[in-house]
Amino acid sequence: MRYDKFEPLTQGGEALLRTCYDENLGRTVVMKTLLPQLANLEVYRKRFLREARVTAQISHPVTVPVYEISRDRDSNVYFTMKKLGGCDLSDILDRIAAGDAATTEKFPLDQLLSVLIRVGQCLAFAHDAGVVHRDLKPANIMVGDYGDVTLLDWGLAKVLDMDDNDEIEQLARSGQKEMSGRLTGRGDVQGTPFYMSPEQARETANVDHRTDIYNMGILLFEILTNQSFMSGRNFKEIKRKILEDPVRGPAAAAPGNGISPELNSICVKALLKNPDDRYPDMGTFVQDLRNHLLGKSTSVFQQSPLARLLHSSSRKTFNISSAFWLAVGVALGAVGHLIYSTI
Repeated sequence: MRYDKFEPLTQGGEALLRTCYDENLGRTVVMKTLLPQLANLEVYRKRFLREARVTAQISHPVTVPVYEISRDRDSNVYFTMKKLGGCDLSDILDRIAAGDAATTEKFPLDQLLSVLIRVGQCLAFAHDAGVVHRDLKPANIMVGDYGDVTLLDWGLAKVLDMDDNDEIEQLARSGQKEMSGRLTGRGDVQGTPFYMSPEQARETANVDHRTDIYNMGILLFEILTNQSFMSGRNFKEIKRKILEDPVRGPAAAAPGNGISPELNSICVKALLKNPDDRYPDMGTFVQDLRNHLLGKSTSVFQQSPLARLLHSSSRKTFNISSAFWLAVGVALGAVGHLIYSTI
């Protein structure tokens, strides 16, 4: 085998990740394998291999490069990929919520919004290719030491308009060019319960790109509030809250955080329970976040001219003195109008 010097990296609910040295490439990579108790279960093997194929075929800077899909000496399927640095968004948000000054300074709100924009751009690319992630959560977003962002774990991705007819052996062959489709049918619950959309909680097959938009709304909520969006003792309670509780806006959930009405409106729009009421596509959601950062009006909230100018001051295009004289001008104009109207 071409790999040696294995070291444990992390373990999830289904897979084990280890670093190892690739003798052919002359560099350290990450190898992902199924946990031993799942290695012989076909649905997990198919999902595992489909994750590798989907990741490899979504050629975007925010997906991790996949180097090889193969089997080891014991016929266990594995794939290797780029070794990432940094930490996941879940860890970052936990540190900020705990009051860690260094993390708070390193990741101000604008920086975290930029991370969401990068993830949203990747998802818009995937949606155009007919792929829905379905498992967006902070733990699946890696933020590197040099500003790079990577969206991980496409194991629950739904590939639209494709049949699940591929055999395991076909999927493992390097020459195989087709991605298998949905590995789950009507009635299967797919996704992490705390980050499920209403349509996922209903356990239907009617899940499309708007589920990812809902999940992005949850991420934005947690960034803005430093709180978990959802809580519950069991899946039944979580499901009831997702389906029945009114939408919680971040401004109401964390009134002391100074959340702007623009960001509150963007978040609430993404979190609406009816998919038809949410953003129609990920690109529109991303553009609203970009417009907010640029001090422009968004599709869900129109700023007043004064508010736009005040917002732009942080980007060195407008200063406090200018804001003062603008306010004076507005006041004088109002007084003049009042005097004129009484003549």
